[in-house]
This record gives sequence, structure tokens and C-alpha cells, in this order.
Amino acid sequence: MYEALYASVPDADAYLERIHRKRRTALTKEYLDDLIYGHQIHVPFENLDVWMFKKDIPLDIASIYEKVVVKHRGGYCFELNALFTALLKDLGFHAYSCMCRITRNNNYVPLVLHRGILVELDGMKYFCDVGYGGPMPPGAVPVQDGAEADIRGEKYYMYKDVVPWWTMKRRTSSGAMESMLQFYTMPQEAVDYIPMNEYCSKNENSVFCQRLYVNMRTENGSVSVVGNIFTEVENGAVVQETEIGEEKVAGILEKYFGILL
Repeated sequence: MYEALYASVPDADAYLERIHRKRRTALTKEYLDDLIYGHQIHVPFENLDVWMFKKDIPLDIASIYEKVVVKHRGGYCFELNALFTALLKDLGFHAYSCMCRITRNNNYVPLVLHRGILVELDGMKYFCDVGYGGPMPPGAVPVQDGAEADIRGEKYYMYKDVVPWWTMKRRTSSGAMESMLQFYTMPQEAVDYIPMNEYCSKNENSVFCQRLYVNMRTENGSVSVVGNIFTEVENGAVVQETEIGEEKVAGILEKYFGILL
């Protein structure tokens, strides 16, 4: 019944072309980091189907592939991290999904509503994410208590929390330490995300049903649309923050995110 959730990527080389990367013979940490970074700067996080088009969000690999690779769209964690996990497996990595809760900007215990990725490589587990919807590591972070990862000038930290949770934090551009998310390392089945996806895409309490979210990493910073505010960040500083009306959304999406409505 759910076999399509576990399918291989229809065309892994086309997917690699979408993120401007190529196959390599050696499965190394450096290659994994490069794949993650390539994905983040070429595939946007976005909830257009939820907010603008009021469409169902299918989680089968073929549908996500059609949306992200063929139609050059983006998606949110249940789509992007699902498809990227499938790609990593097709390339030969030992990758699987994990449950997460987003702790950034929350002063309470939030619901478990995020799909993350764990990769086992050379005896070490790494946390990976291409669908966080905000600042996320541009590479893989070791799942080791007290680990520090300096990736492309950004610093991330891993801590073993109350069993079974791990907490990942980051150093912000102002120098503050910020909690990002919690996760546990038990592998999760793709079917486990169906009810979470239903909640996030249809429940009025879901943030994705309340406003538009689009963001993408750039080589020097990031671009984002939250509600009706477009923001461009370069080298840690906001260089543009503009209120946009509905008539400007399509142009912003095409120019900065490569999305053609």
C-alpha cells in the first residue's frame, strides 16, 4: 500500500543536475557536505502548495521528484528530506530518516513535526538537513556529545540531551548560541510522516497554513519570503527587507528562487 514512499529516485543523475552536482566514486564526508550545500543553494524551502494552491502534499518519491526536479519547485521537510534521503541511498550512502522537533524561537516543548536525515559513514553518525526552512548546517554535523562543526564559516554544536534526544545548536551572526532542534537516532519509516504531513498541510494551527514561507541559501547568505516580507541577507547582514504585495510575489519567486508559477 505504501511502497511508493520507499521507491528509488526515478533519475538520480537528473536530480544531481538539479543541484548542480555529479556522481563521485568515493562516498566521503566531503562529498556528503557538497551534496547538502548544493541542495540548499539550488532547491528552495517553500509551502506554496499548502498556502497558495491549497493542494494535497503527496509523499511518494515519484511525486516529489516530479515537483522538485522536473518542475523546478521546492517543498518542505517531508518532501525535501524524503527525496534527498532517497538520493543518498541511491548513491550508496547509509542514510535514513529521523524524528525531530524544532526548538528555534520556541519557549515551550513543540510538537515533533520535522523530518531529519541521519547518515552513517566511517563509523560515525551525521545529522543532515536540506528542508529545515531556516538557518541549517551547510553540511553534515557529527552526532557526538560536545561535537563542534565549523562548516563554511558557520558553527554548529551537538549535545546529548535527556534520553533519547540530541540537541543541535548554532552560533548566530551576533555571536549568541541558539538552539535549533532536537532529534533521536532511531530510524523512522516513511509511513510515520503521513499524519505529520497531514497536520502541517491542513490543520489551521500549522504555521504552514497561516502564511507563506519561502527561503533558500545563497552563496553569500540567504533570501526569504515570510508572509508579505521579502528579505535578502549577505554576509550576515540584511541588505534588503521589503514588504511585497500579491502582485509582486510571482516576480520575486522567479527572480530569487527560480520558481515559475
